[in-house]
Amino acid sequence: MKTLLVLLLIIPSLSWGLTFKNGESINDSLDNNYLISKPGILFISPEELKSEIRKSKDLNSVCDEERFASYEDPTFKADKSFRGMQITDKLFEQFNPLYKKYCLLIVNEINNDQKKYQEIKNEIDNLFIYLAETDYLLNFHKDPDDTDHAYATSITATPLLFVYSQIRNDFNNDNKNKIDQMFIDLIKKNEYGLNIAVGENSSYGNHGFYNNNIRLLVSILTNHEGMFKKSVSYFLNQMELNQTNNGLFKFDSKRGQCALHYNLHGFSPIMSTIWNLNIQNIKLTNVKINGKHTLDEIVGTLIDSVNDPRIVIKTNKSIGYNKSGIKTCWEAEKIKFGNDEIVLPYTSQMWFAPYYSLTNNQENYEKFSNSSLPKLFKYQGRDDANLVSYFHKFIYLDKEMNFIEFENTFEKITFDDLEF
Repeated sequence: MKTLLVLLLIIPSLSWGLTFKNGESINDSLDNNYLISKPGILFISPEELKSEIRKSKDLNSVCDEERFASYEDPTFKADKSFRGMQITDKLFEQFNPLYKKYCLLIVNEINNDQKKYQEIKNEIDNLFIYLAETDYLLNFHKDPDDTDHAYATSITATPLLFVYSQIRNDFNNDNKNKIDQMFIDLIKKNEYGLNIAVGENSSYGNHGFYNNNIRLLVSILTNHEGMFKKSVSYFLNQMELNQTNNGLFKFDSKRGQCALHYNLHGFSPIMSTIWNLNIQNIKLTNVKINGKHTLDEIVGTLIDSVNDPRIVIKTNKSIGYNKSGIKTCWEAEKIKFGNDEIVLPYTSQMWFAPYYSLTNNQENYEKFSNSSLPKLFKYQGRDDANLVSYFHKFIYLDKEMNFIEFENTFEKITFDDLEF
């Protein structure tokens, strides 16, 4: 079954508002311009999100009808034996459903169903207060020599962070301070992940982008200028360190057969960061963001590499092909070129939605729609959680212009496995 999805440029101005001197890097030029101009706004303001949902022809189907569980008296307990993906799976299971819970809250508010609205509101409010008071997020094991914990909690805490940003002003000052501090403490716990195993010579640079992305979001949420400046500087430095001759990412291109997968996987937090910086009037779409290539050029090369993986293989070999990299990505379809193998993309590619909404680049639009990537443009409740992908239709897309066909592969979130 096919469905028409539409991508609209929702940020009206794409002009670059900062002036560069000869020989000056992006980071140098921005150094005195790392300012939070819209504190508290992550991805979309509450008013804009409600307005977009209100436009829906069938409000009853907006949140994808299904059975719902309650957050009443949750019994979350961090299992300290969990490592890496175990933490990721557990937190996705517990927190991704918050997206739908908040969606239902908005729908009931629009429908003026005060009883249902208040029931859901109380559940969500109580969940945040409970998590802040129990330090649930902070109690999982952290291996100081491994970035897996920072990587796992950086992606999976985003549903909490986004929903909280939408309702933050509803809390009294005492609870607001407690919940803010919970997220700030999580960033402090995870900062080790920005200092080890994610540098110039590492093949795990995507961990740094994911970790830094949530640091940026927390800094905007709490209006923490110091944290914000560190996040922007880190992002631009890592982009420059990632530079290659064709626009692929240096860190991810060292991962052998997994290089194509990780080049695409790492673009998810990169687009989340670029989107949210754009809201703060730091516009990176029309500059050489890695010092050599523009965003359009990087995306064009990524899509070209999907259509012809030999581009990735050539880049692999030019910077140090690492066949052991196959061990770092799950088994998926592979394609052979002589003695070389490349794992083909298999996870969500929703990063294209914010990219196209910001740039309206028709050439890359055509490349994307004619590639194998549209079949991976889907909400899975897991992949691209850091893009708040549950609400992608309302944040990045519009049905009135720029139509593109994608397979209708929306997968429902369920609460069957949650423990309360």
